[in-house]
Amino acid sequence: MLDHSFPRKDRLLDAAAYGRVFDAVEARASHKYLLLLAASNTLGHHRLGVIVARKNVKLAVQRNRFKRIVREVFRTQPTETAGLDVVIMARKGVDTLDNKTLSTIVRQQWQKLVDIKG
Repeated sequence: MLDHSFPRKDRLLDAAAYGRVFDAVEARASHKYLLLLAASNTLGHHRLGVIVARKNVKLAVQRNRFKRIVREVFRTQPTETAGLDVVIMARKGVDTLDNKTLSTIVRQQWQKLVDIKG
């Protein structure tokens, strides 16, 4: 049976972890609807942090949908590269996208980020 969880080891859990990414950005992938920032870690696996500001996405159901789709894309990506700490931030208008389009954009930007970081 497949494990569809998003365990604590795969998450950025505190302000210090987010701060390390913001202070030491090594790669970024930008799109009209989202921004990904990445910094290397020494853990050997990727970790993800998601930021969805209420001013950019008004409804809680839409903020939660964004986070759910981002976590799903992150969870299903191959992890051949060295460990990255990634912060993904939603921008205005992301709540107007349907699930398939949002998933495609996140996958493309994730691949762009991994290609940059190499």
